[in-house]
Amino acid sequence: MTERVILLVSIVVTTLFACLGVIWGVLTDSSMIIFDGIYSFISLGLSFLSLAVLKQIQDKDAAEDARYPFGKAHFEPLLIVFKSLTLIGMCTFSAINSFSELLAGGRSVLPGPAVVYALISTLSCAAVMVLIQRKNKRMASNLLAAEQQQWLGDLLLSFGVLVGFSAAYVLQDSHYSWVVPYADPGMVVIASAIFILLPLKSFIGAAKEMFFYRVDQTVIEPIEKEAACIANQYDAKYKFRMVSIGRELNIEVNFLIEENRLLSIVEMDDIRRRIASEVSKMKKQHWININFTHEPLWL
Repeated sequence: MTERVILLVSIVVTTLFACLGVIWGVLTDSSMIIFDGIYSFISLGLSFLSLAVLKQIQDKDAAEDARYPFGKAHFEPLLIVFKSLTLIGMCTFSAINSFSELLAGGRSVLPGPAVVYALISTLSCAAVMVLIQRKNKRMASNLLAAEQQQWLGDLLLSFGVLVGFSAAYVLQDSHYSWVVPYADPGMVVIASAIFILLPLKSFIGAAKEMFFYRVDQTVIEPIEKEAACIANQYDAKYKFRMVSIGRELNIEVNFLIEENRLLSIVEMDDIRRRIASEVSKMKKQHWININFTHEPLWL
């Protein structure tokens, strides 16, 4: 399955559950199930957006190269930031609204139908999330990782609904039946608070990429080690820079060569090949810029 096909599967399943959640929520008068359905609708819109961005990133004709001379890798973190902020905003609004319902005495909901919905939703979300997770082990796509985070969020939400309404179903004929009206809005508040943390992690990661924050040392180390080896071989100093932007690694290595040492074009290209060979082991798209100078100013 390609990245595009996986996103399409996600869109189809999300559409089904968005409709199911809203309809079931309205019929059972459950704000929690409606919240689940609305979350799915927002996820659906964001999945379509992911598909559009993926098409843009993969479109590499001459006209697009002229329009975006440094590529479109930055589209990916931009999208993830937008998706994360959208989900955080939706969860914040839902939490405030449901907290008001708690203060007003809760909401009466029949737990039985809600349990059936939650069970179906939990199993389906788990299946889709595992599918995306397994396929993305080979692709290492940030878009699919963000999609997986959305499904993980939906899975946790559905499981929370299942646990909450199962407890309400057990308690409805007991001495603790007074708790049941608070179950529905209470779960929305708890789920919303938890949900804010999931997109927050994606937001921080994408924001770091947008601000060209340093790459993890484990990624840098093998490539910089090769650069240091080359510098030692040619009695040169070097400056190594590396950032990750979406699915692309941007690498710049500047070598300060002694004035009495002249490198041929063949030698320069051999150095570039050595660096490129190390980068290729990362199995990520990459942009490499390797420069040679006698002037410390250009290091």
